[in-house]
Amino acid sequence: MKFYLSLSFIFCGLLFFSQENLEPLRTNFKLFDINISNRSQLVQDLDFVYLTDTINLPIIDDFSSNKFKSYSTDTGLSNVSDSTWYYISYLAGNPVPDTISFMSNPTFTNVYDSVNLNGLDTVILNSYENSPDTIIVSNLSFYPILSDTIILWPNITVVDSTWTTSNPDLIFPSLNPDYEQDSISLYFAAPVLEDLSKIWLDNDVFLNNNYPKNPYTMGVVTFDGLNSSGQPYNWNTGAVDWSDYLTSKPIFLGQKDISDSIYLSFFFQSGGYGETPDSTDSLAIQFFNPSNENWSTIWSINGFESDQWYYEHILLDSIKYFQDGFKFRFKSYGSLTGSLDHWNLDYVYFNENRSFNDTLMQDWAFVSPPITMLNNYSSVPWKHFKNSSSNILLDKVTIPSYNSSNNPKLVQPCFMDLFYKDSLQSSFPYSASVLNVPNLSFFDMEYDFGSNFTLDKTINDTFVDFKYRFYIATNTTPERLSENDTIYHNQTFQNYYSYDDGSAEAGYGVIGNGVELAYRFSILDGMQSDTLRSIKIHFSPTVNDVSNEPFFLQIWDDSLGLPGNLIYTSDDINFPEIFYPQYNSGLNGFFEYKLPSLTPVSDTFYIGWKQITSSRLNVGFDKNVNRRFDIFYNLGSGFQNTIFEGSLMMRPVFTSEMDNFVRIHEHHLLKVNVSLFPNPADEIVNISNNDVSEIIIYDLNARVIFRSNILNDFSFNVKDFYNGIYLVDIKFNNGDSQVKKLIVHHRL
Repeated sequence: MKFYLSLSFIFCGLLFFSQENLEPLRTNFKLFDINISNRSQLVQDLDFVYLTDTINLPIIDDFSSNKFKSYSTDTGLSNVSDSTWYYISYLAGNPVPDTISFMSNPTFTNVYDSVNLNGLDTVILNSYENSPDTIIVSNLSFYPILSDTIILWPNITVVDSTWTTSNPDLIFPSLNPDYEQDSISLYFAAPVLEDLSKIWLDNDVFLNNNYPKNPYTMGVVTFDGLNSSGQPYNWNTGAVDWSDYLTSKPIFLGQKDISDSIYLSFFFQSGGYGETPDSTDSLAIQFFNPSNENWSTIWSINGFESDQWYYEHILLDSIKYFQDGFKFRFKSYGSLTGSLDHWNLDYVYFNENRSFNDTLMQDWAFVSPPITMLNNYSSVPWKHFKNSSSNILLDKVTIPSYNSSNNPKLVQPCFMDLFYKDSLQSSFPYSASVLNVPNLSFFDMEYDFGSNFTLDKTINDTFVDFKYRFYIATNTTPERLSENDTIYHNQTFQNYYSYDDGSAEAGYGVIGNGVELAYRFSILDGMQSDTLRSIKIHFSPTVNDVSNEPFFLQIWDDSLGLPGNLIYTSDDINFPEIFYPQYNSGLNGFFEYKLPSLTPVSDTFYIGWKQITSSRLNVGFDKNVNRRFDIFYNLGSGFQNTIFEGSLMMRPVFTSEMDNFVRIHEHHLLKVNVSLFPNPADEIVNISNNDVSEIIIYDLNARVIFRSNILNDFSFNVKDFYNGIYLVDIKFNNGDSQVKKLIVHHRL
C-alpha cells in the first residue's frame, strides 16, 4: 500500500499541467482490406493490368452505393489471362537466348599475325569490328510495353593468332553487358459483369456517412491524406502533395459536340466532421484529352472553413474533349501524413442537354442512416436485452430526407421492414401525418412502431442480428435516382455495450502522468449485475505514435454520477499489469484487452485507464454520437466531463456462452514464470527466464530509465540507479509480458 500511495503522491505534482485534446487520425482501419490498383504505369513482374470498359452518358453518383471498380488478384478467375514480354528480341520476334548479350558500342575480333619485316619475325595486330545485329529492345518498366529497334554488337571480344591450331584462341564477354535478357509477365483482368455498373477507376477516397455535416443525400466520398489502404501516403512529418484521386472510367464522347450542352456538376464541403483544409490546400478537377493523354486543370478551390455545402456547374466547352476515352477526375492537395485536410464530395452528375440553370438534382432521397434502434446505446449484450425488464427499443424512428426537386413530392405508401436471418418478421408503415414533401427542403420521415413493439426474445443464440429496412416512395416525377430511396440498418446484439457508430473521426486523449480517463455505462434494468471479461478499445493512430506508451486498466463504481471507488485496477503492488495501445488490431479495429481476472460490476460503472506516461493515448472519437456527459477525466483534483461532443470507442465486454467455445488468448492464464534476483539488488540483477526479448524499467515518475533488447546472460546492472522502487516490464518472445517490482538498495 505504501508503494501505491507513493506513486500517487509523485504523480499529483505533475497533473495540473495536463490537458485534453482531439487529434486528426493517422490511418483509417475501414480501408485496410480494400484491394487497390496502382495509379502509375510502372509495372513489375507478375503485376495485374486491369482492363476497363468505356461508359455512356449519363454519369451520376450520389455515393449512396459503391460504384468503384474492384480489383481482384485471383489469377484463377476466368477473366484473367497472362502475357510475357522479353527485353531483347530478334527482328523475327523470337527472344534472344539468355546466354547471349549485347553492347551499345562496337566490339572487335583481334587477330595476331607473325610476318617477316626486314628479316625479322614481327607480330602485328589486326582488329576487325564484329558484325552488329538489329535488335528489338522493349521497356519492361512501364505498361503499355513500348519497343524500339536499335543496332547492337555482340558482347564478345575475340582473340586469335594465326600460328596456333586453335581458331580462335580466346573469346570472352564483358562482365557488364549493356543489354542482357530479361522478361516480365503480366496478368490481364478483363471487366466482369459487376464492373459494368461501376463509374470510378480508383478508390483512394473514403466512401462513408460519417464525415459530412448535413448532406443532401446518403453517403459521400471524403478526400484526405490516406491512400486506398487507409495508410498515410507519406510518413514523414510535414509532407504535402497531391493525395487522393477520384477518376472516372473512359467515356464515349466521340459522337458528341459542344451543341449537346454537356455539364459536370457536384456538391462539395470543406472539412465537415473532419479537419478543415488549410488555405494552401486545394480541391481540383481535371479533364483528360485522349489524343495527347494530357490532363488539364479546369477548376480548383483552396481550403476554407465552413460547414456549408457548395455547388459547382461546369460546361464542357472545348472541342478537344469530345473524343471517345474522355475522362474527368477530382484530386486533393494537402498533407500526406494522415487523415487530414478533408473535402467531402457529393452528387456528381455529368450529362448532356443541360443548361446553365439546370442546377437541381430533382431527387428525393434519404440523407443519413440511423445509428441505432436502441435508446442510449448502439449495442447491448443479447443476454442483457433478453432479461431486461425495460424495453430499450425505439418505438419510433425519424430518418431525415431531402427533396432537391423544385416541385413537392407526394408520399406513397412507405414501410419499415424487420428481418431476422433474411426472414421478414414485421412491417410498419410511415406515419402519414404529412403527405406532401416540400420542394428544396429537408423532410423527416417518421416510422412509428408503437409502444408494444419488441424483438423476438425467444431466439436462443449468443449473438443476434436484426436487419431494419426503410424505404420512401413517390409517384411524382422526375426522380433522378432510386437507389437512395432505401436504407438499411443492422442492429447487433453481442456481448458488449457501446455508444459509438463504429467509426472514428478523430483521436481523443489527455496529456499528463497519472491522468485517469473514465467512461460511464449502466447495466439494463432487470440484470442488476454481471461479470466483465475484457474491455474493447479502438486506439486511433494520429500524427503521434504512442504504441509504446503503457497504461493501467481501471474500473470504478458510481458515486453520485461520478466515478467512485476503484472496483479493479491493473496497477497492483504485487501483480501489476501494464497494457499498450494496439493500433487497428482486432475486429473492426477494436482490440480486446482481457482483464487479468473476471470482474463483477453492477448498475452504473465506469471503464477506463490510468496513464503511466504523459503521452496522449488517442482513443477513437466518434463525432456523430454525442456522449460528452458520460466521458470523465481526472487531472488530480477530481473527475470532470470532457468539453468535446462525441463518444469514445471503448466497449465493456461481458462473459457469455461464446467464451466456452471460442478459444481466445487469455493473457493472465498463460503467464510465464519469471522472477528477478537478488531483490533488493545492489548491482547485478538476474532474470530467471531465458526467453526474454526486451525489458523496460520505469521509475515511480513513470519515466523510462532503462531499455534493452539484448541482454548479457539475461541480467542487467543497476549500480547507477538511485535507491528506490522500480517497475520492470519484462517482454517475452511469445508476445506475453509481466511487470515485476524491483527494489534497488546500495550498501554504504
